[in-house]
Amino acid sequence: MMLKMPPMPQPPAIESENPPFRDEQERNENPRQSAPSSKKSKLFTAVQVVGLVLALVLATYNNALLGNLKEPKTESQSLLVESEPFAPFAPCTQGGVRFMTGLDSNDNGVLDANEVQDTTEICHGLRGLSGPQGQPGQSGADAVATLLNVQPLPVGNATCPTGGSLIGSGMDLNMDGVLNESESDDTVTVCNGAIGLTGSNGVDGSEGLNGSQGASALVDKVTAPPYICSDGFLVRFGVDDGWGNGTANNALLEEDEVHESLNFCFTPLRSERITDSSPGISNSMSTSCDAAAWLGETGRFLHATTDGVHGCELHVQVPGTNGSNMVADLHPNGDALPGRDLGLLLVQNGKAVVFDADDGVNGRQLWVSDGTETGTFALGAVEISPPQPWMGGQLLRAVNGSLLWTNGTQLLPWTQQPAWNLTVQASVEAGIASLNQLGAGWLHTGPAGVWMSAMDAGGEVEPIFVGNDGSVVSWDVNPLGSGSLAHLVDDGDDLYAVAVKGAVKQLLHLASDGGMAWLTSLAPSSGDTRMGEGMGLHLIGENLVYDAAVSSSNAHLWTTNIANGITVQLSTNLLAPGAQMGVASTGERLLFDCVTATLGTELCVTDATPLGTRVLYDLTPGVLSSDLRGAVAVGDGWLVLSDGRIEGNDVGVMLWAVEGNALRPVYNPWPGSGNSSEAFTYGSMVVSDSQVFFIAHDGSTGHEWHRWSHGELSDDWIVIQR
Repeated sequence: MMLKMPPMPQPPAIESENPPFRDEQERNENPRQSAPSSKKSKLFTAVQVVGLVLALVLATYNNALLGNLKEPKTESQSLLVESEPFAPFAPCTQGGVRFMTGLDSNDNGVLDANEVQDTTEICHGLRGLSGPQGQPGQSGADAVATLLNVQPLPVGNATCPTGGSLIGSGMDLNMDGVLNESESDDTVTVCNGAIGLTGSNGVDGSEGLNGSQGASALVDKVTAPPYICSDGFLVRFGVDDGWGNGTANNALLEEDEVHESLNFCFTPLRSERITDSSPGISNSMSTSCDAAAWLGETGRFLHATTDGVHGCELHVQVPGTNGSNMVADLHPNGDALPGRDLGLLLVQNGKAVVFDADDGVNGRQLWVSDGTETGTFALGAVEISPPQPWMGGQLLRAVNGSLLWTNGTQLLPWTQQPAWNLTVQASVEAGIASLNQLGAGWLHTGPAGVWMSAMDAGGEVEPIFVGNDGSVVSWDVNPLGSGSLAHLVDDGDDLYAVAVKGAVKQLLHLASDGGMAWLTSLAPSSGDTRMGEGMGLHLIGENLVYDAAVSSSNAHLWTTNIANGITVQLSTNLLAPGAQMGVASTGERLLFDCVTATLGTELCVTDATPLGTRVLYDLTPGVLSSDLRGAVAVGDGWLVLSDGRIEGNDVGVMLWAVEGNALRPVYNPWPGSGNSSEAFTYGSMVVSDSQVFFIAHDGSTGHEWHRWSHGELSDDWIVIQR
């Protein structure tokens, strides 16, 4: 843009009485008039010079001003656009395309990551419905097949002296299924190799040693145990190799030498009351006198009971009878209450039990018994906390807080259990030297070793792992404080538990090699998830199954896959799983109680999939809840103590069997309309290899131990009614 300069001012005209001189002559002729005119002329010239200078100054300023108003010259940059597809994710469930725009500031023709100024994501639309099927097309011509023709060449052939094959190939143009000579496009000759020379015979090897004579396979037939079957026999198969307590090569098939057996019974398997320790209608059991265990090695049923004379003492039931004998009077002046706090715990491969009892002198101690008076004695004082099976014995805590181990013959500091030599013992003791209060918070044992709580030098309680090889591993689950674990379960190598992350319970994975990972991040609408508080934590294959409350105060059933970390709610209808009866696991399925809006509390089942999670059976039809008392797994099925309805009639608490998805009543201790055995009021269900034991009322002897033979459910017996 240009600015226009105003016209330069002209000097004013000078008026005079005398006209201007015409020429130089006039000036010379009139000298008096020449001087004044000269002064005016000089003044006029000065004015013109000043005006010219001012004009130049203004022009220069104007040019500088115009220069400042011009925009700086810059080089333009290219605007680039790039796109890339992306996989489906919410809300673009069908995937889509991501567009990125920006200036190519480095002029390399590529939109670099630091040049992206804007990103736009466009979702693919849902796949449209399939269009109508088109009309069938016309059949095409049959394809021409390629054929091979193989002709053997005899030995002595000019081309192949040792014989061979002539292989021709080509298109079957006339489609007659034969490769004619005119159709053969290519021919290949394959010759047999020449027969090699016969090798020389090798040197004979030395004669081997005679093998030891193998034990004979034996088959025998023995009478069925009368406490299981009153009319039957067992066909047993085994090897006379002296295994266990057997004697080798004595031509007798002894118990430890039996590998398999076929069990036949020609009457219903026996199911009955087996004790009446306190004669008459009075109860022989109470809430502090109801522990029991089955010694599978010797076939003895040990139980705590009151006989009305000696108080609560340890008794042994004699198979085949409805009575029991006192093993020993541990507390001559009162109740020994055997197993009140710890129960009866198996040791020595099922030959004996350890338990807590009070002898009236030394307070509650740890005792051992094999069911005989001479085999029953005290081991020493222990703390009343749940022990854990480990290294062929039981791991428990002493009254001073230290860990102890026993196999029923001696009570040792846990690091001195006989499976570890002195080197391993020293290594473990060095690894835990800076820790204290071992196992005070929780204790869990598995095939790989011991998991327990421990307090470190800083006063924080965190988990540690002591492997069966003596290795020691520790974790810092909560860097800001102590890490408390609950509902522990292991897969043989690693541990899974419920722990607090932030302020909410989540699933935690601890690897025996020191790794750690949180498996869930459930976010409740308010409060805590209360994870595992109803049914605990259970492992089905690679899936952890547990209860948790997220969207409401009601707990639902959830599962988390330990391989991929995917968490799924198994059902929206089943509430409060396991809160009343607990859980019984076959290893492939879980049986538990649950609540629904239409059925009340009933039996439910899950295989860790949504499809396999449902109400199994409505024992009390309608909205009324069933009185579910307890359940145990037997083989692939379960035994359940509950009330219910049979052929339209209500029955009291009795024993039911679950086979697959079917349920049937199997044993009622107190038959009759309106009667209820009130089974499971005391004690727990004890399962042996052939029977299940539980406490029930039969209407005449009070609460006593009953048994039911589960051979048909576990497929151990073939029952043939004659």
